[in-house]
Amino acid sequence: MRKLLNLTGISLLILAGIFAGASYLAIDSRPKIAREVSITPKQIARAKNILDTHRHRVHPGTSATIRILPDDIDNALNYLAYYLGQGHAQITMHDGIAQIELSLPVPAKIMDSYLNLQATLTETSGLPEFSAVKIGSLPIPDTLANLLLKTFRTWLQITSPDIHAGVDAFRKLQFSRNEMAITYYWKGWDIDDTNPASINLPFFNRQALDRLLHYHLFLNEKNRQQASQAAPLSEILALIMRETVRHTSRENVLEEFRAAILVTAFHVIHVPFKLIIPEAASWPDPVRVNITLDGRSDLAMHFMASAVITAYSDTILSNAIGLYKELEDARSGSGFSFNDFIADRSGTRFAEKAMSSQDSARRMRNIILAGIRDTDLIPPWSDLPEHMSESAFKARFGSIDDPRYHEIMDEIEQRITSLKWLQY
Repeated sequence: MRKLLNLTGISLLILAGIFAGASYLAIDSRPKIAREVSITPKQIARAKNILDTHRHRVHPGTSATIRILPDDIDNALNYLAYYLGQGHAQITMHDGIAQIELSLPVPAKIMDSYLNLQATLTETSGLPEFSAVKIGSLPIPDTLANLLLKTFRTWLQITSPDIHAGVDAFRKLQFSRNEMAITYYWKGWDIDDTNPASINLPFFNRQALDRLLHYHLFLNEKNRQQASQAAPLSEILALIMRETVRHTSRENVLEEFRAAILVTAFHVIHVPFKLIIPEAASWPDPVRVNITLDGRSDLAMHFMASAVITAYSDTILSNAIGLYKELEDARSGSGFSFNDFIADRSGTRFAEKAMSSQDSARRMRNIILAGIRDTDLIPPWSDLPEHMSESAFKARFGSIDDPRYHEIMDEIEQRITSLKWLQY
C-alpha cells in the first residue's frame, strides 16, 4: 500500500512538473501582436457589397465563391480577436497558405501574461489544415492541432442548428497574396417570400425573447395613448427604464437595459421585429409614433441605431457604420450631415457607458429616471453643417483624413463629453 501511495505521489509530481513546464513554454509576459483595432467605411462598403451580391445573385441550391482582400481579412480577424477576447491578431497570406498570429491576454485574476499563438493554414481539396502550430514556445503536433480544430468545428455545429448550417456550407478556402477565396454551397435563408428584406437569424434564446416581447408590448400600449402626438426620446426612455425597475432582477440590470434599448430602437425606426427575429413573426408591429430627439425624428433614429449596434457589438463597429452611412448619403442620399453624426456618436457613447458593467447600467438608468430632457442626450447640434453633397463635402473638408475634418470631429467629441451622464 505504501508503495502504491509513493508511486501515486511520484506520478502526480511528474504530471505537475509537465504541466508547469508546458505552462512556462506556452505563456509569455508580453503580447507578440499589439496593433490598433479599426474598421473603415471602405471596409464596411466592401462587406455590404459582398452581402448584396450574395443576396441578389446567389440562388439557393447553388455554389458560389466570395473573394476577400487580404487587408479586409486581416482587419476582420484582428477585430474579432479584440471583440471576443480583448486580444489582437494578424494574418499574412501567400499562395496556398495563410500564416496566423494571435495574442490573447490571460485573465488578470489568474496572472498578468499572454497566450501567443502561431499557426499555418495550408490549402487542401476541402477546408485547410493546421501545421507549424505553436503556443508561446510550446510546439503542438499537427495531428493534435487538426484534431482540436475538428472537435471545435463539431462543437460549433452541435451548439446551434444555424451554426451547423453555416459551417456545413463551406466547401473550400484558397489563399493567395491578393485574396482569400471562400467557396460555399448555399441552401438558402429561411426568408419570408413576401418580404425579401427579411432574414431570419436566431440571435436570441427564449429568455431573451420573452424579455424583448415584454418591453415591446409595454411600449406599444404606452404609444397607443400618444395617438398622433410626437414623443420626445427622453420620455420614451424614461417610460421603458421605469418598467425595467419593475421587471429587472437585481443581478441582471445590464441585460434588461440592453433589451430596453433594442426595443426602443425598433419603435423609433418603425420596423417590425420579424425582419431579424424569426420567432417574432407573430408579434404585433410597433405602434407608429413620431419619436424625436431634440425635435427631429432622424436624430432619434441615428441615436438609437448607434446605441443598439454598440449595445450588441461595440463602439468600433458603430462608429464605422455611422460614418459609412454619412458618406453614402453624401454620394447619393440626403447629403453628409455632421448633426446626424453627432447623434450617432451620442448614441454610441450612451450605450458604451451603460453597457460597461452592471453598476454602469444601474447608474445610467438612475440618471434617466431622475429626469432628463432630449438636450441631455445630445449636445448642441444645429450649427453643424448638414446635407452636403459629396462635392460640397470635399470642397469644404477634403476627406476624412483632412485636418479640417478632424477639427470638427474633435469639436463634436468635446460637446458630447460635456453631457452629464458621461460625468458619472
